[in-house]
Amino acid sequence: MIGFDIVGFIISWLTLFGIYAILSLTLNMESGVSGVTNFGKVVFYGIGAYISATLTTYLILMLNGVDIVENPPYNINGVILLGELGSKNPVLNIGLFILSVFLSFIVAGFVGYLLSYPILRVGPEFVGFTLLSTGELLRIFLLHFEPVGASKGLMAIPNPLGWIPDSRVRETLYLIVILAFLALTYTVMKRLLNSPLGRTLKSVRDDETAALCMGKHVPKIKALVLFIGSGFTGVAGTLLSYYFTSVNPNMFVPSVTFNAWAMIILGGMGNLTGSLLGAALITLVDRLLTFITPLLGITVISPDYVRWIIIGLLIVVVLIVNPRGILPEKPIKTPALQQVEEELKK
Repeated sequence: MIGFDIVGFIISWLTLFGIYAILSLTLNMESGVSGVTNFGKVVFYGIGAYISATLTTYLILMLNGVDIVENPPYNINGVILLGELGSKNPVLNIGLFILSVFLSFIVAGFVGYLLSYPILRVGPEFVGFTLLSTGELLRIFLLHFEPVGASKGLMAIPNPLGWIPDSRVRETLYLIVILAFLALTYTVMKRLLNSPLGRTLKSVRDDETAALCMGKHVPKIKALVLFIGSGFTGVAGTLLSYYFTSVNPNMFVPSVTFNAWAMIILGGMGNLTGSLLGAALITLVDRLLTFITPLLGITVISPDYVRWIIIGLLIVVVLIVNPRGILPEKPIKTPALQQVEEELKK
């Protein structure tokens, strides 16, 4: 274990945790609370990442007087120029980051809203597979779309804090930014869950026909949930692109969605705190394997295979012990129910 950078490990783990926790929170709200089987989470994740990457790289070059026809951000000259220009204007970097977050939320949320109507028409049994295929269609499109780098993707994406010379300080401050967005996402999801709309969502999940008979407009409700969830997922994609400073289509494969599913299955469907716990466990396994495997000199087995084995075993054990997850969903306590319980205690 000589040479293990504990501070770097913690920063790396918490950064990845913050990004994936946003995915798990929104997926739990969509699938665990409202009953929308979303196997296409990666669609909105990729939209957010590519919007921020494309917007930032092109505008950095254009605003610095670079001819993007001769030196687009996806060729070697454009990448070199981005590396030179990306840390020279802090105000521009931060401004583009804020703009990217806003656009990612709006565009990803709007795509989720639009997709809600055609996918709900195919029936609840096929919604997940329809969204899963949509994710693969997006990835294949990006693989062949030259303006965003095709299979190479986009590199040298300027980090909003790239102008800070000390890398450890820069990483720590960016981690704080990510955790702030995580706190915002958790707050919004918690308020939504505890609102009358949250109780309506659970009624739709438990018995959609009964909800329709009670006069609830189920398609609109699910469209609203997908808009909010997809919007925050797009923001997570933006945070990812700035963290890795590069994007390519192979970063947005179906396993990203299934990672998020593993988190809510482990933590507990319908429980937002469980989403955080599941995200912490899965990302901890990922970071430990990434840091420890090179130190142990293991080259025969890929860390990816070991990670999936460990995650699979964790899911099997948790489902055997408690099929509802480590932190099961708690029953809703309305003010009227609490008043009845207090009277019964008396």
